[in-house]
Amino acid sequence: MQLDHIINSEYLADQQNKRIECPACSPHRKKKNQKTLSLTRDSDKILYQCWHCQLSGVVNMNQTTTTTKTKKITEPTPISVAKEITPNSGVVYNKHQIKFLKDRGISEDTAKKYGVYFDSRGFNGVGNATGVGFPYYKEDKVYAVKWRTLEGKNFTQEGSARTFFGLDKININELIVICEGEFDALALAEAGIEGAVSVPNGAVMKVNNNKIDPSEDKKFQYVWNASEKLDKAKKIVLCCDNDDAGKSLTEELARRIGKNKVWIASIPSEYKDANDCLIEGGCEKLQQVIADAEPYPLSGLYKSNHYENSVIDLYDKGFMQGVSTGYSNVDELFKIAGGQLSVVTGIPSSGKSEFIDMIMMNLAKNEGWKFAVCSFENPPDLHIAKLVEKYIDKPFFTGATKRMNEDERDNALKFIEEHFIFIDYLDGEPATMDSIIEKSIGAVRQMGCRGIVIDPYNYIEMDKSFSETDSISQMLTKITRFAKAHDCHVWFVAHPHKLYPNADGKINPPTGYSISGSASWFSKADVGLTVHRGEGTDVEIHTWKCRFKWVGKQGVTKLDYYPPTGVYSEATEDNKIEEYDWNF
Repeated sequence: MQLDHIINSEYLADQQNKRIECPACSPHRKKKNQKTLSLTRDSDKILYQCWHCQLSGVVNMNQTTTTTKTKKITEPTPISVAKEITPNSGVVYNKHQIKFLKDRGISEDTAKKYGVYFDSRGFNGVGNATGVGFPYYKEDKVYAVKWRTLEGKNFTQEGSARTFFGLDKININELIVICEGEFDALALAEAGIEGAVSVPNGAVMKVNNNKIDPSEDKKFQYVWNASEKLDKAKKIVLCCDNDDAGKSLTEELARRIGKNKVWIASIPSEYKDANDCLIEGGCEKLQQVIADAEPYPLSGLYKSNHYENSVIDLYDKGFMQGVSTGYSNVDELFKIAGGQLSVVTGIPSSGKSEFIDMIMMNLAKNEGWKFAVCSFENPPDLHIAKLVEKYIDKPFFTGATKRMNEDERDNALKFIEEHFIFIDYLDGEPATMDSIIEKSIGAVRQMGCRGIVIDPYNYIEMDKSFSETDSISQMLTKITRFAKAHDCHVWFVAHPHKLYPNADGKINPPTGYSISGSASWFSKADVGLTVHRGEGTDVEIHTWKCRFKWVGKQGVTKLDYYPPTGVYSEATEDNKIEEYDWNF
């Protein structure tokens, strides 16, 4: 495939930015004739990007090509079985191996069901030793085996386990029970619990304020790889170890799977994990642990003891504070908390989208947050260029101000690939709130996204069987439920209806009640923001609603805006917090 020649020919035919069929993926797709490859002129180069297969790069007029990558939501990563591992066929356990399993409370039948076998392997620190192998399957083929010594805790691995242990060995009916280790999954199966699986890499190692560190995100690829089966299950029970790391793992799994379908099984304090519960308490005790699992507290009726740990945390630590916006004066107005909805409005060209981009970039740099972006008015290639400017603090394009160099550009693109994913509708699919939420769930599972941006709402197709007011109310209810279920912060941009100048000839800053369609914008927002242009490069940030006082308060402050890069900075003066004026 002469990609350079194809792109040059297509572009030079009419000398304008355009989209064409991707020569790399279009011939292999079910939906043919989809124009997913965007071409953009930049000086004497043509930038190209396929928003389906992620093929991207630069074609020079002299026919040389370099490739950079950006990321979009894709199908779960295929697990390679090209290098198939073959366990001992017809596994027969000797008496020492049977005793080893029995000491763990595991029968031969249960071990064989999951394909467990024994063999000699080399282990760091001890050399060759007999170990127990836990095979990981894909399509009935073993692609990885995790090993541990029979004596002591020494580990090694063949291949790279990237799926739930046991997921391909069980018949999913309605229930999946997820635990922390392979022996825990075997223990649950031994107790007659159907659908028992374990995570491939144990508990997370880095925890901050009871949440996993963003550097651990890549370890959760197994959740994304199991999306189809997780969606099929009606009930998912999390049964992780009874320690801080296990509790943090529970929280992150619940966030990625969706708290609305997750139940929590609590291991009694006298046991450290499910296997220990089986050994010390027996099958009936472990069965009772799963039977007593409680739904994640999103809805329903619960006694106060259900919230006891959270209440004690409040007593010991006080309210959680949210994370910084990157601006000390804006932090006095509001901070960013998971599970909440921010509604952002402002008159056209006031800088709403640029402000959200800046908040995202600050959170990505300072907190390691990752984002899914659904921006209908910004094509992904141009949107990425804007984000690159904010990362480097230099212009992307040629102009009066010196632009970034290629190394700076490439470093920024790498950062953006790691922290941003884009929801796009190039295939003609209608943009509905249900489809946006579905893709956002994929973004949480695929990358661990903590922030979702929808900009703006009027591109979303509404249910015409309802009034506009009812449709907007339902739409906001759905996105709020998603935010809480996945502990994400959602920014929703909404344009105001037509505004008229006041007696002084100026347009007053709009509020939630100024947004077209419904007062629900005000009532259902956790944080309500207006971005409003002031004098010169001043931009006013108004908070007209903060549902929780620990997140922020009503008020007004100012930021400086630098047009060549779209970067906001704290104003050098007059950026003090002012009380919000409701009497325009």
